[in-house]
Amino acid sequence: MPELFAFRRASARILLAALALLAAAALARAEGSWQWQLTPFVLAPSIDSTTELGRSGGDVEIDAGDAFDQLQAGGMLQFEGVHSSNLGFRLRYSILDADADGATEMGPASVRYDQNLGEAVLTYRFARGRNRFEVFGGLRHWEVDVTAAVPGGTLRRGADWTDPIAGFRWERRLSDDISLALEADIGLGGGSDKSWSAMGGVIYDRWERASIYVMYRGLGVDYQEGIRGTGSFFRHDAVTHSLLAGVGFRF
Repeated sequence: MPELFAFRRASARILLAALALLAAAALARAEGSWQWQLTPFVLAPSIDSTTELGRSGGDVEIDAGDAFDQLQAGGMLQFEGVHSSNLGFRLRYSILDADADGATEMGPASVRYDQNLGEAVLTYRFARGRNRFEVFGGLRHWEVDVTAAVPGGTLRRGADWTDPIAGFRWERRLSDDISLALEADIGLGGGSDKSWSAMGGVIYDRWERASIYVMYRGLGVDYQEGIRGTGSFFRHDAVTHSLLAGVGFRF
């Protein structure tokens, strides 16, 4: 039942986000000169995390081979628009709810890991031959909640914070149907001590108004708050590796 509840909660979040994005696109479309794309992704993650909850610390890991067994809900919804002036925007919302076995100073732990991630950036695109380039900047907002069942009780800590980011995207047309895409960004201070993202993969323009995406994304963050050695201390140092598959719908 907890797995079913988590799946329903994740589905409801994605549906509400999709409806909000479509409503915004419908209002803006009246102004003309815009191209839109909505891309839902499913993902298979692998997490490598050192998380400290109060006085307890340890490693939380989800191996790639066990991702489908331990993943309860995971996905990303992306909506982007490009104006005829080459200015545009991109919005992303991703969720990851997972269980894992971890190790702490108090002994083995069963860990519940929830991560919600919202991203909003402004973009500028330009092209040269078969290459298309994009520079972007904006914000990435994190919501992380970790619950660990350890010998003697349960520990739960979490936090939310926002990082300004700046990055670069490159697409190379390999043939009429296939493109290679690479994207990277870095956090510019903000709530975390450091953060970064790197993504790359293949785009297959299968239909006139739809494309298939097969991507890999690495996402890293190091965040801490409170005073080490006290019950309020929380540190989250994690790298999330994800294989993503999605279909982009243009309108």
